[in-house]
Amino acid sequence: MVSGIWYSSVTDSRLEALTQYVKSIILDDKVMLLSLNGDASFRRYFRVLNKNLIAVDAPPQTQKNKEFVAIDTALSKAGITVPKLVAYDLDNGFMLISDLGDKTFAKASAEGDRLYYYKKAISLLPTIASINLELPLFDKKFIEFELSLFDTWMLDKALNVKLSDAEQKDLKECYDFLAQNCLSQEQCAMHRDYHSRNLMVCGEGKSEQLAVIDFQDMVKGPVLYDLASLLFDCYVVLDKELLTELKQYAYAIFKEKGYLKGKSYDEFVYELTLTSLQRHVKVLGIFCRLNIRDGKSAYLKDLPRVINYVLDECKIDKRLEKLQNIIEKYVVGKF
Repeated sequence: MVSGIWYSSVTDSRLEALTQYVKSIILDDKVMLLSLNGDASFRRYFRVLNKNLIAVDAPPQTQKNKEFVAIDTALSKAGITVPKLVAYDLDNGFMLISDLGDKTFAKASAEGDRLYYYKKAISLLPTIASINLELPLFDKKFIEFELSLFDTWMLDKALNVKLSDAEQKDLKECYDFLAQNCLSQEQCAMHRDYHSRNLMVCGEGKSEQLAVIDFQDMVKGPVLYDLASLLFDCYVVLDKELLTELKQYAYAIFKEKGYLKGKSYDEFVYELTLTSLQRHVKVLGIFCRLNIRDGKSAYLKDLPRVINYVLDECKIDKRLEKLQNIIEKYVVGKF
């Protein structure tokens, strides 16, 4: 049974307009919408009762609807399972897409064969990387902005920490080091949020397959970024033995598909860890921003896990000791 809120009457103007839009598409005046749990954005999802469809409210002022349509189409053509686009109105920010069901990767992998599901997710990554679209570049400016979210939203706004000039210099040196790691890798299409909550499990038995969602922020960036998002998930910690097996599997798969040319396994693990660290530092800021700016406090409970990731990943290179010191001095024990 899906949890949610039934909308049997109109509660806001955009919902009313979305309901009318759905009625016009499916030619049924008796439309009922079930509000599904949202994500970290301002998109809203509604299950259309008895129609196997999801209605999406994505205000065009804030949401990347054109990008969603273009990427959905490209991924589908490449053989990646994504929500089917039934109809969309880009001007108003309404979409009607296929319903992928309720079985999330997070739930399936926790209750079933975790190794099986993670290998299945990893096997999709080279295909996603090969998507040929004009995408924003995950360049140095982009990376620096992401890392600055930690300074702005965690240190400054959440903890009221003012770094000394020397500490700011130390942090910048670490940021430059992390940025260089990202920029030195093969650059390809990357989902940018490829983790347990953005994959669905569809079908049963031999027809079971993974579907990818929440891909509208795709950019062109480091080949190991999505793998880092999956294996060092902000919401899940994999045990070390499984993690090692998955890294070895991923290395073999990427090499087989023509990526990581001239890269040894140890170099691959090193770069993967640094890529994960860049993402986790960013996430520290994002989770604080979601709480402070958007009133979404649920993400705070995940901060200790991400902080532990950061501390562990800083150990990969002595040049990151200064970042580790700042985290230990100002962040540890505050969440």
